[in-house]
Amino acid sequence: MRFSYHSLAIVTALAGAGCEGPGATTDQASESGADTTATTTPSETETGETTTTGETTAGETTTTGESSGEASTTTDPTTTTGAEVDILEQLAAIDGMWVGELPTPIAGYRLFTMLYEQPTDHDAEGGPIFNQRMTLLHRDVAAPMVIVTAGYNINTKSAALGEPATMVAANQLTVEHRFFDESRPSMPDWTDLDIRQAATDHHRIAAALQPLYAGRWLATGASKGGLAALYFRRFFPGDVDGTIAYVAPYSHGEYDERYEEFIATRGDEACRQALRDVQREVLIRRPAMLDRMAGQAATYTLFGADAVLETAALDLPFAFWQYQTASLCASVPPPAASDDEVWAFLKKVSEPSSDADLLRVEPYYWQSATQLGGILVDEAAVADLLLFPGFNTARSFIVPGPGKTPGPHDPAPAQDVADWLAAEGERLLLIYGEDDPWTAGAFELGDAADSYLFHAPGGNHGALIADLADADREQAVAAVEAWAGTRARSDGMVRPAPIRETLRQFGW
Repeated sequence: MRFSYHSLAIVTALAGAGCEGPGATTDQASESGADTTATTTPSETETGETTTTGETTAGETTTTGESSGEASTTTDPTTTTGAEVDILEQLAAIDGMWVGELPTPIAGYRLFTMLYEQPTDHDAEGGPIFNQRMTLLHRDVAAPMVIVTAGYNINTKSAALGEPATMVAANQLTVEHRFFDESRPSMPDWTDLDIRQAATDHHRIAAALQPLYAGRWLATGASKGGLAALYFRRFFPGDVDGTIAYVAPYSHGEYDERYEEFIATRGDEACRQALRDVQREVLIRRPAMLDRMAGQAATYTLFGADAVLETAALDLPFAFWQYQTASLCASVPPPAASDDEVWAFLKKVSEPSSDADLLRVEPYYWQSATQLGGILVDEAAVADLLLFPGFNTARSFIVPGPGKTPGPHDPAPAQDVADWLAAEGERLLLIYGEDDPWTAGAFELGDAADSYLFHAPGGNHGALIADLADADREQAVAAVEAWAGTRARSDGMVRPAPIRETLRQFGW
């Protein structure tokens, strides 16, 4: 989640699948590893795609339907002929659902890409609607279902099994968050982008699919997606049997000081000083850094390259501890380093965000400014070098336009969720990384029943169940097994890919 307002450090991999996050490089292997995934990346043009919609286009086969059917296996006999009805047709029969199928190399799974019709305002009957994008990795209707509440956009041309679905051999449904990418009304009223409206999206989707997938349901997400999973649980506690939220922060207001206080304790003083020094070098060498930004295949016109560069420099220590580990401290360029070395480090750790990056996650900025809250950025180390002091806030990155004037921050909705979880929550598993700055905003479980909070030793924003200490991992796995009603797979916690590359797929 902190792409640190600017550098979009991506997150959603651990929990879910098929999401595409902005703004990070893909060559950054973390010491803590990456998510458990099996990935399919079909080409942008799929000649073998089968689409199930209400319209016919060249090269597609189509099916329409009015209502959902009930199923206990992949196919059910029809009431008239006794012939089996394929799951594709059963999905297409759900009112308001459009379905297409793509090839997948994940053994035993089929990949569907779907659109589901949602009200823009769930409280306004007959009002505007939008189509919410989803991917479904289908194994068997009798298997558990993991619903991944992505915090950002998703990539409907690929999918990957996240840790929970891999562990218990579940089906996996990944849902793009409202107002991100194509899951946005044509003329959006941005006041409809709030915690409860998003939770209701997930409730309607679960209600539509549970007649087909009648087994146990788990909700999961990471970072902002983890928040979405917890918000879903708060408003509709009976929709799922357990919630696994990875690295999900609860911020105390629009400008929460706890995050900067936390990173001031990470690593040793030599590492912290090296990060402060390289922050200054980035801005002292502003012309050289701007020249290198100009050489990128990107534009920086929305807010100006100078402002974007400053936010990247300000966010550098936070981004370092969010996605790197203390082992990289020795690689921080010293003041005597070349311009190329300073640029390479900045690009790796806290890359300046392009216009496309910023627009892709603009809905996050809206939510952060209005309800989710965020970080009070410490400018002290570079205050004398700033051209735009105080600019690095979520509110600054909302592009002016119709219906896009955010009101004052309202902490009450997030506080309500935190209070409910601690007082009435049950079957919750919260995973945090020991060194991840967002851990400063960890939820408190209070009196939540059958619930657990664990920290991955030395972990960052990519922390997984797989990273926990042995005793904690055994307890977490046992909880997921109990909630899913099935035993965990022995190979369910394997980490084959670098963290940043994996996280890109999940919209963090």
